[in-house]
Amino acid sequence: MIKRRLLRPVLAVSLAMALWPGQAAAEGRAHSFESCSLIAAEYLTVLQLASRGLDAAALKASLPDISAGAGQRVDSLLALSREEGLVDTHSRVHSEYVACARRVFTRVGMPAAGTRDSAFHFCAGENRVRYEITLAAVMEAPVEDVKRSLKPQHHAVAAGIYRTFEAEGPLVTFDHLAGELKHCLNNPGV
Repeated sequence: MIKRRLLRPVLAVSLAMALWPGQAAAEGRAHSFESCSLIAAEYLTVLQLASRGLDAAALKASLPDISAGAGQRVDSLLALSREEGLVDTHSRVHSEYVACARRVFTRVGMPAAGTRDSAFHFCAGENRVRYEITLAAVMEAPVEDVKRSLKPQHHAVAAGIYRTFEAEGPLVTFDHLAGELKHCLNNPGV
């Protein structure tokens, strides 16, 4: 389960690299907040659909004009979820998303206000906070301790994540986290 795996270093770099496409780097471009966000949203959607019973064939059949590389990434993601479980795979995707957005920020800094990338930067930041709160819930950190480490606007978010985690468990919590990210990407700043 995720709790046990969070306590040891993640050594599956080659699998993570296979999942997080290097297409941008291969084409001489670097990721943007937008590309990090869209990749994460696509992977999380695959995991959400897999948790609802869709297999690789059904997922790939539902994607119009899917490339061979994208099909391989779906297969790799589903293989990882079978090996590590859906909860741990959700966590891996969020962790890779945080790392991708951090690399973009290190390279380009804060995007100009009102730009398209500023909206994706906002969603990446909100997702990072929600992911860290979810990890704290998994690690059984007291919610009041977590709230003290957050800005006041995230206190209600922390309380909500903890309620969901306690009532529904980690898979539903990660499913909601994925849904919140996709909502933000469709409605940034809302």
